[in-house]
Amino acid sequence: MAKNLEELFNEKIKPPKFDRHIGLFGATTLGVGALMGAGVYVLIGVAAKVAGPSLILTYFTTGILAFFTTLMYSELARIIPRSGGGYTYAYKMLGSLGGFTTGWFLALGSIFASALYAIGFADYVISLWGKPVQGNTDKLVAIGITLLIGFVYVFSPPGKKNKVQTWIIWGNVAILSILIIFSFFHLHPENMKPFFPKGIAGSFSAISIIYISFFGYQFIPNNADEIISPEKTIPKAMKLSMYISISIYVLIALAAIMAIPWEKLASSKAPLVLVATEIFGGKGWIIISIGGILASFGALSSTVISQSRQTYAMGKDRFFPKVLSKLNKKSNQPSAALLVGVILIALALAFFKVQFIAKAANFSLLFSLLPVSIAMHKIYKNNPEVRPKAKWKLYLPHITFVINLGLLFSLDIVSLAFGQELAIVGAIVYFLYSKKHEKRAKEGINIVLEENSHFSFFSRNKILVPLANPKTQDILLRFSNTLMAKKGGEIVVLAVKNVPENVDFYTALSEAHHTLDVIKRGIEYAKSFNIKVKPIIRASRKVATGIINVAKGEKCDLIVMGFPNPPKNEEDLPEITSQVLRNAFTDTLLIKYVEPSNEFKFKNIAIYLQDKNNLRLMITAAVSLAEKNNARLTLFQLLPENYNKRQKAKVDRLMISAMEELKTTALYNTTIITTNDVQKEIISFSGNYDLLVMGKEQEKITSKNIEQSNSFLIARQVKCSVILVKSISPLKRFTESL
Repeated sequence: MAKNLEELFNEKIKPPKFDRHIGLFGATTLGVGALMGAGVYVLIGVAAKVAGPSLILTYFTTGILAFFTTLMYSELARIIPRSGGGYTYAYKMLGSLGGFTTGWFLALGSIFASALYAIGFADYVISLWGKPVQGNTDKLVAIGITLLIGFVYVFSPPGKKNKVQTWIIWGNVAILSILIIFSFFHLHPENMKPFFPKGIAGSFSAISIIYISFFGYQFIPNNADEIISPEKTIPKAMKLSMYISISIYVLIALAAIMAIPWEKLASSKAPLVLVATEIFGGKGWIIISIGGILASFGALSSTVISQSRQTYAMGKDRFFPKVLSKLNKKSNQPSAALLVGVILIALALAFFKVQFIAKAANFSLLFSLLPVSIAMHKIYKNNPEVRPKAKWKLYLPHITFVINLGLLFSLDIVSLAFGQELAIVGAIVYFLYSKKHEKRAKEGINIVLEENSHFSFFSRNKILVPLANPKTQDILLRFSNTLMAKKGGEIVVLAVKNVPENVDFYTALSEAHHTLDVIKRGIEYAKSFNIKVKPIIRASRKVATGIINVAKGEKCDLIVMGFPNPPKNEEDLPEITSQVLRNAFTDTLLIKYVEPSNEFKFKNIAIYLQDKNNLRLMITAAVSLAEKNNARLTLFQLLPENYNKRQKAKVDRLMISAMEELKTTALYNTTIITTNDVQKEIISFSGNYDLLVMGKEQEKITSKNIEQSNSFLIARQVKCSVILVKSISPLKRFTESL
């Protein structure tokens, strides 16, 4: 059943939000799932190759280093309990560039980490299969499970998914705990000697290899909008998940080194399989393969969920396309963000090697932490009231910055070089797309009053008609419809709600009854003349900016507005129309209609040819009206009384261009008038016509004196109706569209 306009409006002004259903146990489960991934099943062997038995010390040291960042995130979550994690914290305190940088690398890091977990899942599924496989079977399995997780989370009810995920994550913890307990009966202390076969430097260099295993804590605050009492629950959940993970990592490292010589661990792709076989006998590999599958699946699903929430948050702020900020009504999930995430993970799996994926994940996640430390420092500096009671915590931003910067530069040259490439791509995305869209989002929001949005891969001709004055609504709509009759396309009607700086957009819209009435009147006018329109209400800090931003967002080809009233005195601020003319990168057309009747008929239309800049739009407007009303067109130009050959030749060329542009069945004639008083002559000449079509001058004039331009002064003095146009050059339009 179709909803009426008011019902639709009331429904759409409710900001999209998640249900708060995750408690302390659920949040801790999410963190443990992301922390206890396939890393321990795979990376423990790679790290053993570098550190030897001192791998135990490496895991403990890495856990302590990561715990400092966990404490910093806990503090941030207490102060800013919002979804988006590190991105939100950096954006709140560092602004646009700092927020985007953090979000960009955090999103990439999550994608690469998910790809790593998916490969881990595939390797252990294949090992459980027990038969050798050829080619890229592991990658195909990894891509398949990634796409399956995305599909399940988009379309299935959230309750069942959470229960399954909980069993999977804690099932992995149980298997690792069993492995640890039974390993005490198979310890070989001699395996610990020498403890530093590669020196102390080897122990510390292994930190950069396994540090990715300790990133999962930061995915908890990504889900802040779904967590009950996030300011209390998130800090506790992050600390608990880190306590559990550090304990298990250290004990697993101890069990592995004491059960199997480190050289054997280092040479195995599945080192814990060796440990399980030593402890449980010939079938031990089955137990650990199941654990690897559970760990990989739990980490993959936790990271995919958290990554989608962070992408969703960036979509809401318009750093990423708006579609990524939409929630699925049935599953209450950010469907588009989830699907885009799993597709990017699948692409990373398809085109990159596992070692490269691990390096890219390490660089991206480490780099994303640096702006967060700066944001924490800024919070403590500018807001003394939120500083922690423990004085040493004031140094957390400095400690974490040094730790993560040191770890970042401990990565190999390939990781750093690829990180630089990711930074360059991010800069291109930010400066060509994200910056201007984020700025536009801060200036206002749109409410499209349609139940089903129209979408097309092909460009559609669009005219934007801002509605405010009831006396001009019918004229603007009927003229726009006349243009549409010739070119086809869509009319977008707009009402703008002006919102003060300190008022939330959704709050302002809940009280925007007058603005809704404006749109209702416009739709009623449109229906009475059988005109189809797309209605939009925009909440905006400035009305003119709202009009310009809607024209950009809807990719409109033309803005049609009523002619502004003259300013009462020179001190008046510029009219809204003048601001639009000055700043819009969309063609603009102003209508001054002097005939009080509703006939909207013109029999004699004059077109003043001044230059080529506005020629096409003037001709299009005049021809549309002439053909509809069977009117006669007159193209006229002015020359000074003592003109020269060059001036005459220029006028002739312009007249020829205008006639070539006409392409109409309407009758027309041309005339050239000599005069030294342009304003007076145009005003006098237009007295014989119903409508004068002219272009606005192209010289650089400020928005304050735009009201005093020749075209405005002439339009106000002539007795007939006037259409005043301003065309934007294709180059300017293209530049703005980038």
